[in-house]
Amino acid sequence: MTQSIAAEFALALGAQGTSTDAKGASSKPATQASVYRQLAQQRELYSVSAFGSEAAHQRTEASRWNAERNTWDLLERLSLLRRQANINASFDSASTQSEDMQTACAPAATTDYACVQELVASDALLAEYVEVRRWLEDTAPEFQPVETRKGYRFYTRRCTGEHGMRASSDAPGGKPNRIVTETDPDAASRQRRELAHADAEYEAGLLRTLYEYVRRGRVGNAMDLCAESDEPWRAASIKGGLLWRDPQLEPDGGMAVDSDENGPADMQPAHTAGNVNRRLWKHACAALAHDEGNDSYERALYAALSGRLDEVVPVCESWADAVWAHVNSMIETRIESSICDGSQLYTAAPTQSFGHIQSRYPPVDNMQQVFGVVASHDSDAWQTEAREPLCWLQQALITDSFPAYLDDYARRLGPSGVDDGSSELLRVVVHVALYLRQLEFALPADAARVVLEAYIDVLAQNHRELVAAYVPYLPVEAQTEAYAQFLSQQQGTRAERVQLLELAEQHGLDTE
Repeated sequence: MTQSIAAEFALALGAQGTSTDAKGASSKPATQASVYRQLAQQRELYSVSAFGSEAAHQRTEASRWNAERNTWDLLERLSLLRRQANINASFDSASTQSEDMQTACAPAATTDYACVQELVASDALLAEYVEVRRWLEDTAPEFQPVETRKGYRFYTRRCTGEHGMRASSDAPGGKPNRIVTETDPDAASRQRRELAHADAEYEAGLLRTLYEYVRRGRVGNAMDLCAESDEPWRAASIKGGLLWRDPQLEPDGGMAVDSDENGPADMQPAHTAGNVNRRLWKHACAALAHDEGNDSYERALYAALSGRLDEVVPVCESWADAVWAHVNSMIETRIESSICDGSQLYTAAPTQSFGHIQSRYPPVDNMQQVFGVVASHDSDAWQTEAREPLCWLQQALITDSFPAYLDDYARRLGPSGVDDGSSELLRVVVHVALYLRQLEFALPADAARVVLEAYIDVLAQNHRELVAAYVPYLPVEAQTEAYAQFLSQQQGTRAERVQLLELAEQHGLDTE
């Protein structure tokens, strides 16, 4: 690529406008993070095509650009959500009376789906957790799903047909026959026997794929794969997590917690849908996950669906996997509490028989606790990923602690400028700060100035034609002096110095 990433970001920064929406809030900068994300994605694709898919250099470059792309994606999601929450909060006092009237007229009973909709709409933090989970699902790396195979346990059924009628439990040759004699879904666990080798291999691949689909929020794909592979009973077991809905008890529209499970938010089922006994289904999933005789990914699948951590954590291969597992558990706990506390038409079936299935993981209530629990794990892979600079930035964005992060980052820059020569991280931090400031989020002014001045110093060394694009973001009283000092350090020709003055005029700097 002929243009540097610094030049591309400067061009994108200069292109942003300041239009306003109906409520008077600036709306144009809200798209800026997506532009940065696209630039990082282009670099990621270029690194793959330029160096080849197997080159070690390519893997490092692509991984770095992928992490940056995901960071911009996260920033856009959370900043828009928080900005909208701030706008809504400013109108709360005006709408209090109307909301009270609506509450008074609300029906005494409602559905699980409507309860969860109301919870997410009223709980800004929960809405953020749902968005973080979606981000973790959408940015999960690609995987190779198992192929669809028709013919339910074909090889096992063939073995059963050949040997199942024999009274002897031994296979030909006198060796113990470990193949099941029946082919229903529970036969292997009930008889403590095995499927035919080819079927067992496919079953393991299928279960791994189903878990990977759920890990990526693609529950619909998981159910489709089950049905297409002649295991509709497993699709039904996954579908048991759908929230109960009744169009006669729900208002039109609303916000879907998971569009893959519940369909688009503006669509209502023609008839009742979902599981009215979802709590019982969750306990059944927990019991299945708790059974050590089951495949590890089958246990992880049903643990993830029901919000358990015990069986999901062992199969987490990355920091992002572990964070997703904990966030998913936290969301499911809040949803379950909302459903239990809501006004329901149906009483859940008793679940005392599942009382022995307890989790060894303590519940987590917020993202700070999630990151703390994951950081304390002894996985080397998690620890390595968590120490990545962009991972720290992502945690600051998720916990809404970017101002503190910016303060700390500015202190670590010190008088020598860029910390450890990491100009790429400095570029990201500067543009995150400028983006949030455009959206009127509060940031520490001194820290923002320090990191911006440090980035200007970096540009002055390698991209001096870009300096004029960033000086206007300094405090007004410091702009002229900063650019004058930059010009005094330039040793180029007269024509080059004139060009730098012209760039200053183009960006609104005082050159008189």
